[in-house]
Amino acid sequence: MENYKLLERLGKGAQGSVFKVQNHADQCTYVLKKVECTEEGEANKAFKEAMALQDLKHRYICGYKEFFVTWDKEESAMYVCIVMEYYKMGDLDKALNIKRKQQVKVEEVVLKKWIGQMLEALVFVHNKQVIHRDLKPSNVFLTENLDVSIGDFGVATVMGDARTKTRTTVGSMIWMAPEVLERPYDERSDVWSLGCIILEMATCRFLDRAQVNAVLFDVKQSVNLLEEILEKVQEDYSKDLAQLIRAMLRKNFQQRPTTSELLDLPYIKECLALSQSHIAENKKAKKQSALAVPKGTDIPGTIEFMKKNKDNEVTVANALTHLNTFKTPVLTNEAKTLVMSLMREHVKDVSVQVQACRLLLTLVSAADPEEDGDDVLFSNKLIKNITLSMKAHGASKELQSVACLLLKSLAMNEQAAGTIGTLGGIQDILAAMRGFPNDADVCAHACSALSCLTINENNLTIIREESGVKDLMNAMGTHMEAASVIDSACTAMWGLSLEDENIETMGEHNAADLFLRAVQTHIKNPDVVKNACMALASLVSESEESAYAAMSENEQNKSGIQVVTEAYKQHHDDPDVAENVCCFYMEMSEIDDGLIALKKLNIASVLKSIKTKFADNEEIMCNVLDVLGKLGEGGGGKASARPQSARDKKRGK
Repeated sequence: MENYKLLERLGKGAQGSVFKVQNHADQCTYVLKKVECTEEGEANKAFKEAMALQDLKHRYICGYKEFFVTWDKEESAMYVCIVMEYYKMGDLDKALNIKRKQQVKVEEVVLKKWIGQMLEALVFVHNKQVIHRDLKPSNVFLTENLDVSIGDFGVATVMGDARTKTRTTVGSMIWMAPEVLERPYDERSDVWSLGCIILEMATCRFLDRAQVNAVLFDVKQSVNLLEEILEKVQEDYSKDLAQLIRAMLRKNFQQRPTTSELLDLPYIKECLALSQSHIAENKKAKKQSALAVPKGTDIPGTIEFMKKNKDNEVTVANALTHLNTFKTPVLTNEAKTLVMSLMREHVKDVSVQVQACRLLLTLVSAADPEEDGDDVLFSNKLIKNITLSMKAHGASKELQSVACLLLKSLAMNEQAAGTIGTLGGIQDILAAMRGFPNDADVCAHACSALSCLTINENNLTIIREESGVKDLMNAMGTHMEAASVIDSACTAMWGLSLEDENIETMGEHNAADLFLRAVQTHIKNPDVVKNACMALASLVSESEESAYAAMSENEQNKSGIQVVTEAYKQHHDDPDVAENVCCFYMEMSEIDDGLIALKKLNIASVLKSIKTKFADNEEIMCNVLDVLGKLGEGGGGKASARPQSARDKKRGK
C-alpha cells in the first residue's frame, strides 16, 4: 500500500472496498480493490490465483498492474489488493443509465461493436480456461475511443476464495445464470451474463433501471416474459439481434451456445468485423466468379461440380438448386456428407441453407425412419447444422419454414427426436413461431414438428419449460382458419397433455374453447375433428374446469357436447373420428354433471348407432359400452376390455 496514494473511495460492496489511487512511481491513476481475508492460507491461495490472471493481456480486457497481500495494523486484518487500470470515461452501466434517463436507444451499430468486442474478450479468456463469473455492465469499462474493456476477470474467484471459501455463486445475482446455484460455473454461464448485458443495452428506450433489474431476474423462470421484451426490442433492432439474445438466455445451459459456437452466427461475424477482429472469419477471395451448373448435368456430375467449386457460396447454392430439380434424387453417403459440410461452411449464406435444407428434406422424407436410422441423414451432425442455420437466419421466413419441416421429418426417428431436443432444436422451433407468429406456413410446420417431437418424454419436459403450450395456443388463436396449423397444433397439445403442468396451463387459458372452435370451424375435415376431439378428451379427463367449459354454450347456443356430436355426424363412417368422439363422451361421463348433460342431449341414441356400425371395433366398443352402461342403457353387451382414456391411448397402453 505504501506505493500508492489514496485519492478517493469509489465504493464498497460485498467483495470489498474500491479506491481511486495514484502510483508514486509513475504518477498514473489506478483502481485498487481491497478485500479482507479471514485466514492467511486462503489469502495466499487467492494471491496465487490472482497472479495467474496477469497473463490475460488483450485489447478488450482491463489490465492488472499488480496484486499483493497486505496487513492493516489499524484494522488488525489481512487484505488481498488488486490494482487495475482506471477508466475516466466510466463503465457501461453509467453509459446505459444516461440512455435510460433520456429514453433513447443505443444505435445498433454501436451495440454491435460492443457485442463483438466483449465476445472477443470472452473467447480469449475461455480459451485460457478462465471464466469471468461476475460479468455485468459495471465491470465493462469504456475507453476514450468508446471501445469496451472487460474488467474484474477472476476477481469473483479470488475474492470468493478469500472471503467465503467457495468457488460458486459469488457473482451478482441479477446477471447470474440460473444453473450456478446448483452446479459449478462453466463458460456458458458467462454467455448467459453477456446475454443479460445485451438485453440491457437493447432496452434502454423503454425500461428504467428498476424495471430492467426485475426483468433480468425474472427471465430466469419466465420464457414468456423474455418473449414479451424481445417483441419490443424488435421495434428498435433486427430480428437477428432478438434471436441472438434468445439463444444466449436459454435456461438449459446444455442448450446454450458457448462463446466459440457463437462465432458461427452471421450476426456475430458482423459484430466482430466492426472492430476488425482477428477472430472474424475473413471473407475468402473467390477463385472464380460464380458459376451455373451446365445444363443436363446429372446428379453425380452436379456433386463433382459442387465439390470442385466448394469455396464459392453462390456456386454451391446454384448446385444445390440444380439438385432440387430432380424429383427423387439419390445421393451416396459421401455426397450427403459433402452437402452437410458445405451447409456448415457457408452458414452465412441463406441461399445455401435454404437449398440444402430442401434437398435434405427430400432425402429424409424418402428414407425409412427406423430401418435407415443409422444413415448419416439422421446423425447429430445434420441436426446441429439445422439448429445453427435456424439461429443464424432468424429473419428468414423461408429458412425457418423448411428447417421446421426437416426437423419434423427427422423426428419420425425416435433417437433423432431425442437428439433434436438435447441439441436445442425445440427452442429453435419455438423461436421460429415467435419470430413469425402471423405466418401460417411457418406456424403449421413448427406445430407439425412439435407434434412429432412429443413422442420423446424428455422433449415434453423441454416444451413445458419453454412454455410451448402457450405458443401452440397462440398459433391456434391466430390461424383458426388454417387447417394445417390447427391439425398439427391439436396433435401436439394432445401429447403435451400427458404432463399435469401443461393441463393446468391449458385449463387456465381455456384450451377447451380452442379445441371446440377448431371442431366447429373445420367440421368437414376429419383429421382436424379427430385430433381436436382427442386433445379435448385428454384435457377434460384431468381438468374439471375444462369439462365444464365443454358443457357451456357458445355464441350459437350450442354446448361443446353438441358441437362434437354434430362433427361426428359429418363423419359417421370414419372409425377414427368415432373412436375419438366416444373417448370424449367417456371422459365427460366421469363427472356427474357431464353424465347429466349427455343424458339431456340423448347421446345414448348416438352411441347405439355407433355400436351398430362399429360392432367389430374393440377400441370403439370399449368406450361405447362403458358410457351406455352409465347412461342406464347397458343391456347390449359387455366390453372385452376396460375403457381407454385419451391419455392411455397417447401412451400406447
